[in-house]
Formats: sequence, C-alpha cells, structure tokens
Amino acid sequence: MLTTLNINWFAAFIGYGVFAGITFGVLLMMDVLECFLHALRLHWVEFQNKFFAADGIRFAPYSFHQIIKEHQ
Repeated sequence: MLTTLNINWFAAFIGYGVFAGITFGVLLMMDVLECFLHALRLHWVEFQNKFFAADGIRFAPYSFHQIIKEHQ
C-alpha cells in the first residue's frame, strides 16, 4: 500500500529529475549558441576585411554643442 509519504517522495524524485534535465538542456543550448555566434562573428570579420577600403564618410560623434553652435 502506498502512503502519502511514499507518493510525495516519488513526485519529488521525478520533479527533481525533470528540473535537472530542463536546466541542463538550457545550459547546453546557451553554450552551443555562444559557440555558434562566436564562429559567425569571426567569419563575418574575416570576410569583411577582404572588402573594407575605408573610403567612406569620416565618423563624427553626435554633439548637441556642435549643432547649437552651427545654428546660431
């Protein structure tokens, strides 16, 4: 005969297994995503270096002070 104590122990055992499995799955997916994104970034950087010529418009940071000075 199963008592309430035995059923609660069994439910906790199964619940911990499910929790541990989901936690492990999430951590594994995050690790795989991290490796994938790092490789993707490296491929992108290496690919773009072949075509970068730096012949565009020089970067000018946004400045409220400069805008006010130009419009006075």
